[in-house]
Amino acid sequence: MTTTGDETRAWITAAPGQPLAPGQTRLRALGPMDVELTVAACGLCRSDLHLIDDDWGLSEFPLVPGHEVVGQVVAAGDAVRDLVVGQRVGVGWLCGACLECPGCVSGEDNLCVKPQRTCVANVGGFASRIRVDSRFAHPIPEGLSDLQAAPLLCAGVTVYSPLKRLLPKSGQDVGVVGIGGLGHLAVQYASGMGHRVTAINRGPGKQDDARALGAMACIDNTDAGQLEAAAASFDLLLVTVSAELDWSVYLRLLRPNGTLCLVGMPAATITVPIDSLVGEQKILTGSSIGSRKMIREMLEYSAANKIYPWVVEMPMDRVNEALQILANGEARYRIVLTT
Repeated sequence: MTTTGDETRAWITAAPGQPLAPGQTRLRALGPMDVELTVAACGLCRSDLHLIDDDWGLSEFPLVPGHEVVGQVVAAGDAVRDLVVGQRVGVGWLCGACLECPGCVSGEDNLCVKPQRTCVANVGGFASRIRVDSRFAHPIPEGLSDLQAAPLLCAGVTVYSPLKRLLPKSGQDVGVVGIGGLGHLAVQYASGMGHRVTAINRGPGKQDDARALGAMACIDNTDAGQLEAAAASFDLLLVTVSAELDWSVYLRLLRPNGTLCLVGMPAATITVPIDSLVGEQKILTGSSIGSRKMIREMLEYSAANKIYPWVVEMPMDRVNEALQILANGEARYRIVLTT
């Protein structure tokens, strides 16, 4: 077993809502199935903002955020067999799971009842080095650069997974609600899978981007006439935003047996008209990241089909500036911090 020091440089927030500051933090002990990575790049996700502010009550302070990590293996536990020192890998929202609960046993370890989150009770990717369960460190295909791969480890699989699960055949009509960090990838994946994609966004400002990404049509959701004209048009609506919406309007956009899938995190309680669900057999569901198998499939698919996030690169020491850009909704479309 190769080992390195237990301290690492990191950007740390000491309390909810506080800016990040540079400092030193202690890594967890390197277990037999663990690997240690030197961080090359880490994507920014809106979940990082929620964790910094402790919006979900999950955070443990001091906190080192970051869960779209690409790096190189520099140490490995004695039981690690599938990765080697020097290999380039990525880590997403989960850095481990129990691997014993019904979700894990069925292959959906993203639904583990005892999840180990990369930047909760663990040093996240805003650091020089991290340690994680090797089974949750995913080889990065040669066709993806560090900058391209990082956002895929959370944003990419978050939208790839429901498209694969909910649309087993091609040629469906998909509406992507919100053209941002998640939505701009969802448009690419849905189009690449052979679906007819409509981008649904607030205002007309991103329509050129949406078409360049593969959308066949665009709807301004501030225009009631456009929404009315699109009634009963979609087999799937993938909602990538966290805004509170008039869900009755969006259910009307679905055909009978259509599905409205949430991958953003709107208000904890949403209200929907039951008659749409019962009378037209519409489905309201959500999707949580993706399993290890799905992440690896998604990375290979992205490399093979040249599906890349639109990335703005910023150095790690500008992390607070980057977080403010993200909070202001000004990122087009993913910020990646590099060391």
